[in-house]
Amino acid sequence: MKTIDKLYRYISMSLLVVILASCEKDFLDINTDPNNPTDAQLNQLLPSAQVNMAFIFGNSPGGLNGYAGTIMHHYVRRGNLNDYGLQGGDFAITTAWNSIYAGALTDLTNIIDAGTENGDFHYVGIAQIMKAYIYATLVDVWGEVPYFEANQGSSNPFPPFDGGAAIYADLFLTINDGIANLAKSSNFSPGADDLYYGGNLTKWRKLAKTLKLRMYNNIRLVQNVNTDVTALLNEGDLISAADEFELVYGSSISPENRNPGYVQEWSPGGSFYYMDPYFFEILRSQDTFGHGGVQFGVEDPRLPYYFFNQLPAGASDSDAENPCAYCPSDAGTSFLSIYSYSFNIDPNEGFDQGRSQTVAGLYPLGGRYDDGNGGIAANGASLTAGQVSGNPGIPQRLLSYHERLFIEAELAQVGTTGGNARSLLSDAIDAAFAKVNELAGMASAPTISSTDITTYRDAVLASYDASSAAGQLEIIMTQKWIAVFGNSLVAYNDYRRTGYPELHNGNTDNLNVTVQTRQFPVSFPYDIGNLQLNPNAPSQRVIATQKVFWDNN
Repeated sequence: MKTIDKLYRYISMSLLVVILASCEKDFLDINTDPNNPTDAQLNQLLPSAQVNMAFIFGNSPGGLNGYAGTIMHHYVRRGNLNDYGLQGGDFAITTAWNSIYAGALTDLTNIIDAGTENGDFHYVGIAQIMKAYIYATLVDVWGEVPYFEANQGSSNPFPPFDGGAAIYADLFLTINDGIANLAKSSNFSPGADDLYYGGNLTKWRKLAKTLKLRMYNNIRLVQNVNTDVTALLNEGDLISAADEFELVYGSSISPENRNPGYVQEWSPGGSFYYMDPYFFEILRSQDTFGHGGVQFGVEDPRLPYYFFNQLPAGASDSDAENPCAYCPSDAGTSFLSIYSYSFNIDPNEGFDQGRSQTVAGLYPLGGRYDDGNGGIAANGASLTAGQVSGNPGIPQRLLSYHERLFIEAELAQVGTTGGNARSLLSDAIDAAFAKVNELAGMASAPTISSTDITTYRDAVLASYDASSAAGQLEIIMTQKWIAVFGNSLVAYNDYRRTGYPELHNGNTDNLNVTVQTRQFPVSFPYDIGNLQLNPNAPSQRVIATQKVFWDNN
């Protein structure tokens, strides 16, 4: 991984010039056209694509992760999204779709074309691996997307949408080509311009193979992947804790290089997202509103790293700035939020709680470790009385070591491999806690003690031992859902593939302020602007029923 030391550049789209200027401006500090390989060098295109990729798949205002996090009940929002109401005109949908095609994918296409022509094969290999990651994610979210004829510029401005299965099949080949190109002699090789791995080709190779493992796991219900998965595992060339795929940010406000999720969520009183009480209660191992989620009988010690309570420890409901929905008296702590499925139903849901609500903490996007003292979340250069700041350099995680171990645990549990699912689950939990402690170290926050980790892990394993095979899979996937907070797109795939974790149902809880009126979205809606402009585009997706190709659950 490589820390950003410059700003984001402008994404070359009129749609985003104004909206995203504060996040993308001048990242490369160049005056040439970054999408023209005759003008821009590969060492400018690569970091441009990398920043854009992390922005779109992260917790930024235009990122997909916030939407996925709300669907997966990590977060909760007011409005239509409170009840699975995704729409093709939503800001995150339109921004992500347009930005990734006009930004990262255009840059990567140019790197591949120019690098192949000039013999810069290490750049080509990295670009191919990144391209595979991006397109696999687009397929996972939207199903059918422009691929085979995409990014051809004015020669083909209206590319058709291709089937997800065909795209996935070609991406496996692209990854293999990328690995082969990493092994070739190269006229030029990346160094500091590679913001993820600093030009370390071994780490890129390990990422490529771990990406294949993730993709094989996604498609295991529609394709026999046993031989392919076994071969990957036998090679032993997958990412470790030292090889995680993430973008580490900085702490500068001017020029801006902080985690975009932190910039958004720690704006004083301006957080987009509440923290979902269901997620909180699973971590707290309690059930105050009949949600019926998995309980492990012990409080998760990651709570103060996941959430920051602006109200201090010991606060009461009357300390909130307005009447509250999910209040400290419900939580048993100073946690304050709103319920999913309560928009325009709960009379207290609509009150402003900007200075009282619980916000995203250290682990997901660089907030603050919750020491119990409270404070108004703020991200400014100077703080006023009562304000506290976070840790904006915390990385956006894209593929972590603990995710790899949870994948292996799932594959062993369902019989794809002969691995020991219990042992792999234990290792995955340990790796997830190690990641929290790594970030705590970055923020000079206290770390979780080995005693607390052991107590929690042993409680989970005791539940695993006492469960049926289906219950054991549920525990694996619930633990993964907890661990990938901050990268909820992973959990979104997992839920559609396995049906786990169990999610809050607004019609079966014991609340009189929640009503679930929409089905869980099995895919995202297309950007409505693209459907209107592209004559080769399909009809808008029916997100409640139109599954992606590998979703056979």
